[in-house]
Amino acid sequence: MPPAPVPANESDRLATLRACSLLDTAFDDAFGDLTQLAARLTDSPMAMISLVEEKEQIFKCRVGVEADRTSRDISFCAHAILEPDRTMVVPDTTQDGRFADNPLVTGEAGIRFYAGAPLVTLEGHAIGTLCIADRQPRELGQAQVEMLASLAKAVSKTIALHRAARQVRGLALTDALTGLANRVAFMDALERAMARQRRDGLPFALLYLDLDGFKGVNDRFGHAAGDEVLRATASVLNAALRREDLAARMGGDEFACLLVGGDQPDMAATGERVRAALVQRMAVLGRAVSASVGAVTFRRPPEDAAAALARVDAVMYAAKAAGKDRVIDAEV
Repeated sequence: MPPAPVPANESDRLATLRACSLLDTAFDDAFGDLTQLAARLTDSPMAMISLVEEKEQIFKCRVGVEADRTSRDISFCAHAILEPDRTMVVPDTTQDGRFADNPLVTGEAGIRFYAGAPLVTLEGHAIGTLCIADRQPRELGQAQVEMLASLAKAVSKTIALHRAARQVRGLALTDALTGLANRVAFMDALERAMARQRRDGLPFALLYLDLDGFKGVNDRFGHAAGDEVLRATASVLNAALRREDLAARMGGDEFACLLVGGDQPDMAATGERVRAALVQRMAVLGRAVSASVGAVTFRRPPEDAAAALARVDAVMYAAKAAGKDRVIDAEV
């Protein structure tokens, strides 16, 4: 049994699927309702919203099916997405050369009938299907085919709405100039880190940076040069942090980093690595800018997020008062 051919636009299709952020989000009632409706209106014992990933098909919602995924090699939907504008109907899988020896047909699942309507994004990529299946061979009337296609369009529109909503939320929580999290997003992440600490006892740490010499760049070279310095600082922070950490622009030329997880790094060393990398990057830009850095590891929960931020801010100002371009660390 050969697997379905890979679509010509596969890399773009996968990028779009992942941009929809469907694979790692919770079950959505709207998707569940549409899946139930597809099963009911076609009198089918099985119905699924299937997302075709690189090596798997993942069932976002399912009715009458226990497994939440299968290999893409045996996926019916991997064939259906090859024609984004057509609903694929297989009246009897044992009579179709593509599926007669498929384990989903010959094995315990015993699928004898399949119909799948592609889920097509605004970019025109088929990322999966709304599909139905039965353990008996059967025909699907034209009205039911059209109904399944209409429900698939409703699923696609729901996906587009969710994607747009996430993008709007992302913009609301992102600093437009640097692409880092903004103050609101950082404080929310800090609250969550504190909640985890109270629940699991895991420490967290904060870095707070204030750029030394930034005002001089703005005064001498203009705000475009200042913006370049801020973007370069963001790049340095992104390169220095782990994936699970968060960097944010708190306003003006002040930046903060939240480092989470039980395996806390040496904050003095981390702060020094950031400070040195920043100085090196500014030398390349020809800007006399450095950073005063405060670093605090919280072994015990602070009173609240504002208190945690005030503590690391005070340590940062101690670094500035001690001569700038240096790191001072503390532990609570």
